[in-house]
Order: sequence, then structure tokens, then C-alpha cells
Amino acid sequence: MSSSAVAAMLCDLLQGPIRWQLVACGFELGLFARLESPRDGAALATELGLDPTRVTLVLDALCAMGLLDKAGGRYALTTASAPYLHDASPRCMRAMLLGMARLRHQGLDRLAALLRAGAAPADTAMPDLTDPDYWARGVAGLRAFHRALGAEEMLAVITALPEWPRLRRVLDLGAGSEVLGLALAERAERLRVTLFDLPGNIPHISAALAEAGAAAARVETRGGDYNHDALGEGHDLVWSAMTLYYAAPDVVTLLRRVRRSLAPGGVFVSYHEGLEGARTAPEAHVVGRLLPALRGQDLSFDRGVLVEALFAAGFDQVESRCVPAAFGPMQVDIARCRNGGGRD
Repeated sequence: MSSSAVAAMLCDLLQGPIRWQLVACGFELGLFARLESPRDGAALATELGLDPTRVTLVLDALCAMGLLDKAGGRYALTTASAPYLHDASPRCMRAMLLGMARLRHQGLDRLAALLRAGAAPADTAMPDLTDPDYWARGVAGLRAFHRALGAEEMLAVITALPEWPRLRRVLDLGAGSEVLGLALAERAERLRVTLFDLPGNIPHISAALAEAGAAAARVETRGGDYNHDALGEGHDLVWSAMTLYYAAPDVVTLLRRVRRSLAPGGVFVSYHEGLEGARTAPEAHVVGRLLPALRGQDLSFDRGVLVEALFAAGFDQVESRCVPAAFGPMQVDIARCRNGGGRD
């Protein structure tokens, strides 16, 4: 990076918190929900019981960010921003962004103090796993992420596989929500999809499936711990996206179980980050996950670690590539066996 680029980057850092607070304010006050069509700024402020002059300044700033259009003193969401900012949109990022902000920014105001204390304390308070709301919040957060961004990115990877035309049975390992499974079932009527997740998540995923369309009849759920419980067998595709962090006793053992669950000719696809440069890149993952890492959750995989684990687990063909994503570049590792998996 050149000296001028460094200077520009440092100056731009000052804008970052302001940009985020403008978006958070727009969600909190319901601005975006009222700007599907052009509205007068002063009238909007009056409707919300806010100061017209100050609201206009905020709306102008959102225009400067490219999120709103302004014409004749009237403001509206842009065509590009509306799907992500309007509450009525199925891809609205409100829940996802607010949830990720809480996760990524928690403790940010005391970053220096954490370092001066010697070792940054890990979070020691365990969640109440008997509380249904704990699981409901987790599924809701992942559902928002999948609807806004994740499922579209993941679906593109899956449908690009050479095996795609002949896939019949798919296992989504650590699904998190029903969104990707439904998208797959809707894309191809031949597919039968199993969503494997922790038992506490399953009722919330199943409830959403019960309210979905006809494709939901071809999506089933299975609750369990992927380290111990049966994964089923005869899967043409096992998909795992950002879920392998808790493999025990190690990831090789889990991947060996995954291989055995595949049908002859089956394929396993891992969709995880891959840190490079001695864990200094990509910035989206290194910086974005810093606060959780300081709290003892430094879980990101180095690039190549999963490839090595796949070979150690008995896969003999592994294709690896980096794919762009709005939430940071992701490493796609595609693993196959000449003998089709299933047995050692």
C-alpha cells in the first residue's frame, strides 16, 4: 500500500463509525421502512416527532453514502439498497446487521484496557441452554444472514458443481436455518434435503418449514451433535458452511464420518474462511472477528488446514478455490473419493 493510500485509509477510518451509526439510526427510527417511495424530509420528521432540520442532515448523509436518492427535497431508498434496508423485504439485513454489530463490537470501547490487563478474558458466562429464546435468537440471526446474503452465495457454489445435475440427496451439516435447504428444494424438485443441527435449533427450523410452501415437504430435519450422532448415509452432497469449528476430538475425525455418510460418487463441500499471511488476511475476517477472538473465540481456519484434514480423513481428490462474498472471501474445498466414500 502506498503512503498516500495509507493516509487515505486512516482518514476513512474516522468515517466508518459514523456510517454504521447512520444505518443503525435509520433502522431504529424506522426511516428506511418509510422511504420505499419518495417522501418529503420535513414531513417525515414531523410524522416521527423528530427535528426536521436534523433529520434532513441525516437523510442527506445517507444520500452521500449511496443508500438514498434525493430529488426535489424528497428522499427514497435507491433501487440497489431497498432490498437490504426495507423491513418488508425478505432480504432485509436489519436483523443480521444489528446482531453482527453486537457480536463484533462487544468490548470495542475497552480494547486497550483488555490488552493492558495481560490476557484478554474469555467469556465465562454460559448461556442458559434450557431457554428456548436462546435457540430462537440463534436461528433468527442465521435466518436473517441466509436470507440477506448467505444462501444466495452458497447456492451459486452448489449449482456450479459438476455433480449438480445428478444430486438427489443433500445433507446440510450445521444448517443454522431452513433457508438454504428450501432454496435447494425449490431449485430442483428431484432433491431431498436433510438439515442437521443441534437439537435446540430444530424446533425453530421445523416451525419455519411448516409455514413454507410445497418444497418444504422435501426438506427434513435431524437434531444431534455432529461429533457423535448419526449423519445418515447415501448422501450425494454433504454441505458444511462455517460450522466445522467445534469438531471433536478433531476435524479429521468428523470429516472421516462425513466421508462415510456419502453415497458412491458423492461429494463434500466445505465453505469456510481461509486465513493467510500468518493469520493477517483477509481483513474482513481478521478484523471482523477480532473481538470474539479476544474473548477466547479465535476459531477461524488457516487456509489449507481443511484441505490437509480432508486428505487425512480419506478423501483422495480435493479441489480448493477462493470465492468472493459480500461478508469476505470464502474458501471452497470440494472433496471426493475414487471409491465414492462410504467405506474405508
